[in-house]
Amino acid sequence: MKDTPKIKVGFLVSYDWQLLRHALPLVYNGADEIYLALDRKRLTWAGAPFAFDEEAFNDMLKAIDVNGKVHLYEDDFFVPDLTPMECEVRERNLLAKAMGEGGWHVQLDADEYFLNFDGFCNFLRRQDLNQKEVNYCVSLVNLFKKLPGGYLYIVTRRLDLIQVATNKPCYQYGRKNDYFNKVAPFFILHDTWARPEEEVWQKITNWGHKDDFDTADYFNFWKELNSSNYHTAKDFHPIEPSLWHRLEFIEASGIEELAARFAALPFPLDSWQLMLKNNRNIARIKHLWHKLRNL
Repeated sequence: MKDTPKIKVGFLVSYDWQLLRHALPLVYNGADEIYLALDRKRLTWAGAPFAFDEEAFNDMLKAIDVNGKVHLYEDDFFVPDLTPMECEVRERNLLAKAMGEGGWHVQLDADEYFLNFDGFCNFLRRQDLNQKEVNYCVSLVNLFKKLPGGYLYIVTRRLDLIQVATNKPCYQYGRKNDYFNKVAPFFILHDTWARPEEEVWQKITNWGHKDDFDTADYFNFWKELNSSNYHTAKDFHPIEPSLWHRLEFIEASGIEELAARFAALPFPLDSWQLMLKNNRNIARIKHLWHKLRNL
């Protein structure tokens, strides 16, 4: 019998390290190894220093890491001559190298809460690790703002998919590369914007896309959203507006209750749709058809 492939999980850790208190427990049981990539000088990809409570961080890890799965990988991830996005890609590839060859590599951010990760691990272990290079994607649910009594989350026109797992780690733009993307029927809650004002501003002025849009203008748009006007927001993605179609409100007192509510939702694609989407030959035919139509 072949050995069961390891599930290795890597997190990029920065100014929002506190969110690991939600993200880490969700993946801890399913993962065989967990790696945390943290800039040794506590700098963002834009070169800005961030506040970091070493004692609180270590106490958090001690409370969560009861089985000794977590490895801290510190390095210089800010390079002055690179753009923030180039720094991100470099860090992801360095993290993959630190995680070592073999097994399924899963890369996440501290603000990503993987729902039913144990189920995802079982899914990965049923896949052929030695197949041609592949990414497995899951559905991303972006939280946009915390309001009294609940959260605003983003509704997209099409399924918002994010590459999270691969058998041959190689990152070219964020987690993207030129591998074939297959879809796994799981969700990640992305706690990307549902934070206090100062944290949102820190995020959008330091993340990999900060040079791609007017951060001040978008921050003002975000600040003005409330329970009375959120329904007026249409096509508001900061880089590709049509990607984020509208906002919905969901009641929840905190992240744990929110995660439980979303975990109970059915995946938008049924088994037949997943089979069609994950078939390489069908994907090649569709690609060729689109090329011919555009001639």
